[in-house]
Amino acid sequence: MSNTEQGNSSAPNGSNGQGGPKKKSRRPRNNKNRNRNRNKNTKRKSHAKGSTKNLSGFEKIERAYLNLLEKHLESRKKYYDLFHRADPRQLAKLEKSFYRTLSELREYEDNIKDEYKERFDKKYNGLDLDHTYSSNHEISPDHVPVPTEGEFDDPHLLPTQAESSYAEDTEESVGSIEDYNQYKGL
Repeated sequence: MSNTEQGNSSAPNGSNGQGGPKKKSRRPRNNKNRNRNRNKNTKRKSHAKGSTKNLSGFEKIERAYLNLLEKHLESRKKYYDLFHRADPRQLAKLEKSFYRTLSELREYEDNIKDEYKERFDKKYNGLDLDHTYSSNHEISPDHVPVPTEGEFDDPHLLPTQAESSYAEDTEESVGSIEDYNQYKGL
Protein backbone atom coordinates (compact mmCIF):
# COMPACT_ATOMS: atom_id res chain seq x y z
CA MET A 1 0.00 0.00 0.00
CA SER A 2 1.21 3.44 -0.76
CA ASN A 3 1.34 6.43 1.56
CA THR A 4 -1.58 8.17 -0.17
CA GLU A 5 -3.81 5.14 0.11
CA GLN A 6 -3.21 4.86 3.83
CA GLY A 7 -3.81 8.57 4.45
CA ASN A 8 -0.17 9.31 5.10
CA SER A 9 0.44 11.75 2.34
CA SER A 10 3.40 14.02 2.30
CA ALA A 11 1.12 17.00 2.95
CA PRO A 12 -0.18 16.96 6.51
CA ASN A 13 -3.94 17.33 7.18
CA GLY A 14 -5.13 17.51 3.64
CA SER A 15 -4.11 17.15 0.11
CA ASN A 16 -3.81 20.78 -0.88
CA GLY A 17 -0.14 20.81 -0.12
CA GLN A 18 -0.24 23.91 2.08
CA GLY A 19 -0.61 22.32 5.47
CA GLY A 20 -3.14 23.22 8.09
CA PRO A 21 -6.70 22.01 8.41
CA LYS A 22 -8.78 21.30 5.37
CA LYS A 23 -11.26 24.16 4.66
CA LYS A 24 -14.92 23.45 4.11
CA SER A 25 -16.68 24.69 1.06
CA ARG A 26 -18.68 27.91 1.63
CA ARG A 27 -21.39 26.92 -0.80
CA PRO A 28 -24.62 26.02 1.04
CA ARG A 29 -25.67 22.49 0.34
CA ASN A 30 -29.39 22.78 0.89
CA ASN A 31 -30.51 26.38 1.14
CA LYS A 32 -34.20 25.43 1.00
CA ASN A 33 -34.15 23.79 4.42
CA ARG A 34 -32.15 26.59 5.99
CA ASN A 35 -34.58 29.32 4.84
CA ARG A 36 -37.70 27.35 5.69
CA ASN A 37 -37.61 28.18 9.39
CA ARG A 38 -36.07 31.61 9.12
CA ASN A 39 -39.19 33.69 8.36
CA LYS A 40 -42.32 31.86 9.37
CA ASN A 41 -44.49 35.00 9.44
CA THR A 42 -44.00 35.79 5.77
CA LYS A 43 -45.95 32.76 4.63
CA ARG A 44 -48.98 33.40 6.83
CA LYS A 45 -49.72 37.06 6.23
CA SER A 46 -53.09 36.28 4.69
CA HIS A 47 -54.12 34.44 7.86
CA ALA A 48 -52.80 37.05 10.25
CA LYS A 49 -54.96 38.57 12.97
CA GLY A 50 -55.64 41.80 11.06
CA SER A 51 -56.82 40.12 7.88
CA THR A 52 -60.18 41.22 6.48
CA LYS A 53 -60.30 38.57 3.78
CA ASN A 54 -63.19 36.47 5.13
CA LEU A 55 -65.20 39.16 6.94
CA SER A 56 -68.80 40.05 6.16
CA GLY A 57 -69.86 43.58 5.22
CA PHE A 58 -70.76 44.66 8.73
CA GLU A 59 -67.63 43.09 10.19
CA LYS A 60 -65.47 45.06 7.75
CA ILE A 61 -67.25 48.27 8.73
CA GLU A 62 -66.83 47.42 12.38
CA ARG A 63 -63.12 46.61 11.97
CA ALA A 64 -62.47 49.88 10.13
CA TYR A 65 -64.41 51.85 12.76
CA LEU A 66 -62.47 50.26 15.60
CA ASN A 67 -59.17 51.03 13.85
CA LEU A 68 -60.18 54.69 13.46
CA LEU A 69 -61.37 54.79 17.06
CA GLU A 70 -58.07 53.34 18.27
CA LYS A 71 -56.13 55.95 16.28
CA HIS A 72 -58.26 58.72 17.73
CA LEU A 73 -57.89 57.48 21.31
CA GLU A 74 -54.13 57.29 20.88
CA SER A 75 -54.02 60.78 19.41
CA ARG A 76 -56.24 62.13 22.20
CA LYS A 77 -54.02 60.52 24.85
CA LYS A 78 -50.89 62.11 23.37
CA TYR A 79 -52.58 65.51 23.09
CA TYR A 80 -53.81 65.60 26.69
CA ASP A 81 -50.68 64.00 28.18
CA LEU A 82 -48.36 66.53 26.56
CA PHE A 83 -50.67 69.55 26.73
CA HIS A 84 -48.70 71.44 29.40
CA ARG A 85 -45.25 70.07 28.53
CA ALA A 86 -45.03 70.45 24.76
CA ASP A 87 -43.62 73.49 23.02
CA PRO A 88 -46.15 75.52 20.96
CA ARG A 89 -45.21 73.95 17.62
CA GLN A 90 -45.47 70.40 18.96
CA LEU A 91 -48.74 71.26 20.71
CA ALA A 92 -50.18 72.64 17.47
CA LYS A 93 -49.19 69.43 15.69
CA LEU A 94 -50.78 67.27 18.40
CA GLU A 95 -53.94 69.36 18.35
CA LYS A 96 -54.16 69.11 14.57
CA SER A 97 -53.75 65.34 14.78
CA PHE A 98 -56.40 65.11 17.50
CA TYR A 99 -59.00 67.06 15.53
CA ARG A 100 -58.11 65.28 12.28
CA THR A 101 -58.67 61.83 13.78
CA LEU A 102 -61.90 63.03 15.39
CA SER A 103 -63.22 64.35 12.08
CA GLU A 104 -62.20 61.12 10.30
CA LEU A 105 -64.09 59.10 12.91
CA ARG A 106 -67.23 61.26 12.68
CA GLU A 107 -67.09 61.29 8.89
CA TYR A 108 -66.82 57.50 8.83
CA GLU A 109 -69.84 57.20 11.15
CA ASP A 110 -71.86 59.49 8.88
CA ASN A 111 -70.92 57.59 5.70
CA ILE A 112 -71.93 54.11 6.87
CA LYS A 113 -74.41 52.55 4.46
CA ASP A 114 -78.06 52.61 5.54
CA GLU A 115 -78.27 48.82 5.56
CA TYR A 116 -75.63 48.67 8.32
CA LYS A 117 -76.44 51.97 10.05
CA GLU A 118 -79.16 50.63 12.36
CA ARG A 119 -77.07 47.65 13.47
CA PHE A 120 -74.03 49.91 13.99
CA ASP A 121 -76.01 52.43 16.05
CA LYS A 122 -77.52 49.66 18.13
CA LYS A 123 -74.08 48.25 18.92
CA TYR A 124 -72.05 51.43 19.46
CA ASN A 125 -74.66 54.08 20.28
CA GLY A 126 -77.07 51.73 22.00
CA LEU A 127 -77.32 53.46 25.36
CA ASP A 128 -80.76 54.82 26.18
CA LEU A 129 -81.12 58.47 27.03
CA ASP A 130 -81.20 59.28 30.72
CA HIS A 131 -84.71 60.51 31.58
CA THR A 132 -84.25 60.60 35.37
CA TYR A 133 -84.44 64.39 35.64
CA SER A 134 -87.45 64.53 33.32
CA SER A 135 -89.36 61.89 35.27
CA ASN A 136 -88.48 63.44 38.66
CA HIS A 137 -89.69 66.88 37.58
CA GLU A 138 -92.63 65.62 35.48
CA ILE A 139 -91.22 67.10 32.29
CA SER A 140 -91.80 65.59 28.89
CA PRO A 141 -88.59 63.87 27.72
CA ASP A 142 -89.24 65.06 24.18
CA HIS A 143 -87.26 68.01 22.93
CA VAL A 144 -89.09 71.29 23.48
CA PRO A 145 -87.97 74.09 21.18
CA VAL A 146 -86.59 77.04 23.13
CA PRO A 147 -87.51 80.50 21.82
CA THR A 148 -84.53 82.59 20.85
CA GLU A 149 -86.24 85.92 20.12
CA GLY A 150 -88.37 88.26 22.22
CA GLU A 151 -88.55 89.30 25.90
CA PHE A 152 -87.07 86.88 28.41
CA ASP A 153 -87.32 86.81 32.18
CA ASP A 154 -83.99 86.87 33.94
CA PRO A 155 -83.59 83.36 35.37
CA HIS A 156 -81.15 84.56 38.03
CA LEU A 157 -83.52 86.88 39.87
CA LEU A 158 -85.39 85.73 42.93
CA PRO A 159 -89.20 86.05 42.76
CA THR A 160 -89.10 88.98 45.21
CA GLN A 161 -86.50 90.75 43.07
CA ALA A 162 -88.49 90.19 39.90
CA GLU A 163 -91.66 91.63 41.50
CA SER A 164 -90.08 94.73 43.03
CA SER A 165 -89.44 97.91 41.11
CA TYR A 166 -86.30 99.91 41.75
CA ALA A 167 -87.33 102.91 39.66
CA GLU A 168 -88.28 104.90 42.76
CA ASP A 169 -85.04 104.11 44.57
CA THR A 170 -83.29 107.40 45.37
CA GLU A 171 -80.42 106.12 47.47
CA GLU A 172 -76.97 107.11 46.23
CA SER A 173 -74.98 104.25 44.88
CA VAL A 174 -71.75 106.20 44.78
CA GLY A 175 -69.59 107.39 47.63
CA SER A 176 -66.26 107.18 49.33
CA ILE A 177 -64.96 104.60 51.77
CA GLU A 178 -65.47 107.11 54.59
CA ASP A 179 -69.17 107.30 53.74
CA TYR A 180 -69.36 103.54 53.83
CA ASN A 181 -67.57 103.31 57.18
CA GLN A 182 -69.87 106.00 58.63
CA TYR A 183 -72.95 104.17 57.35
CA LYS A 184 -71.78 100.89 58.87
CA GLY A 185 -70.75 102.57 62.12
CA LEU A 186 -67.10 101.70 61.81
